[in-house]
Amino acid sequence: MNKSGRKVVVASRNRDKVRELQQLLEGTPFTVLSAGDFPGLPDVIEDGTTILGNATRKAMVTAAFTGEIALADDTSLQVRELNGWPDTFAARFSGPGATYASNARLLLELMEPAPDGVRNARFASCCVWIDPRPAPRDTRLKPGAYEVLSPARRRWVLNPWSGTRPFHPHTAGTEAEWDYWNTLVDRRAEWAKYTTAMLSDSTSFGGHDRARLRGIAEGLLAGCPDSPLFTGGDEPKSGSAMRLPDPRIWTARGPGEDNPAPGPFHPSGLPADAPGKEHNQELWLELSAEGKLLGEITRQPVGGGGFGYDPVFRPIGSQQTLAEIEPEAKHRISHRGKALRRLLGAVRQAYGL
Repeated sequence: MNKSGRKVVVASRNRDKVRELQQLLEGTPFTVLSAGDFPGLPDVIEDGTTILGNATRKAMVTAAFTGEIALADDTSLQVRELNGWPDTFAARFSGPGATYASNARLLLELMEPAPDGVRNARFASCCVWIDPRPAPRDTRLKPGAYEVLSPARRRWVLNPWSGTRPFHPHTAGTEAEWDYWNTLVDRRAEWAKYTTAMLSDSTSFGGHDRARLRGIAEGLLAGCPDSPLFTGGDEPKSGSAMRLPDPRIWTARGPGEDNPAPGPFHPSGLPADAPGKEHNQELWLELSAEGKLLGEITRQPVGGGGFGYDPVFRPIGSQQTLAEIEPEAKHRISHRGKALRRLLGAVRQAYGL
C-alpha cells in the first residue's frame, strides 16, 4: 500500500494528550492530525468498563466520521489501597468539572492516612488503531495479510455504518434504543459485575476513609447508563454525544473468509454528511496494545511537567515523579509510551514499513 499520504487522526481534543501522542509518533510516515481538525466529529460517551472498550469506541467513531486511520487511547489509574479506584474514572474522579488539580487533590486526601509501603498504584494505557481503508480498492486483501506479533493484538471489524438503523429518528439516543443495544451484547451484566467489585472495598490495610470512598464511587457509578446505580441524572441528550454499542458486535472473520453481512443496525449520531462515510471499506483493520507502569502515590504534588496525576505518581525505582521526568525519558518508561511503541511495532509489521 502507499504509506505516504495516509493520515492518522488522534481521537482526542485534549491538547496535552494530543501533543504527547504526536511526539511519540514522530518518525512515522503518517501525517498526524487531531480530532479538533474535523469540525462536527461527535464526542463519544466512554461507557465501557475497560480501557480497551473505551479506546475502541473512540477509534471506531473517529475512523467512521473521518474515513482516515484513527488512533485512540484510554488510561486508568488503579490504586491498591483504594480497591482499584479511580480506574477508568481517572479523568472524572472528582466529579463534574473535574480538573487535573482537583483529581490529584482528592486522591491525596483519600490516601492521606495510608502509611508508606501501602501506597502502591498502577497506570495502564490501551492504544487502538483502526484503519477503515486498509487496502487500495483495486487490491483484494489476501489471507494472512497484516500479521502482527504478541503482545499487540489484531482484529478485523465489519464497517458498522453499512447497515440500516432500525429506529425511527425520534428514538435515537433514547432509553428504547439503549435497551436494544443491550439485547445484542448485555453490558448491563458487565456493569453489574464491575459495580459489585468496585464497591466491595476488599483492601485489608484500611488506610483510607471507607465511607467517603464509597460515596464517591456510588456517585460516579450513578452516572453510567448501564450501571445498576444509574440515576438518569447524567443521561446524555440526543445529538450531544454518541453512545456506541459494544464494539465487539462487529468483530469479523479475516480477509478471504466468508463474513456475514453487517446486521441491520448502526449507531445513531453519525452525521449524514460525515466526510468518511462514503469512503470506508467493508472490512476494517484494528490493532491494539497495552502498557503498564507500577509506582506509588506521593504525599504531595511534586514537579511542574506532565499532566493529570503525573505530579503525585512516582514510578518504582525512581526518585522522581512523572511530572519531574523529562518528556523523552518519560516516554521511554510510561504506560502510554509502552502501549504506543507496541502498537507502532505492530503497525510497522502489518503495513510492511
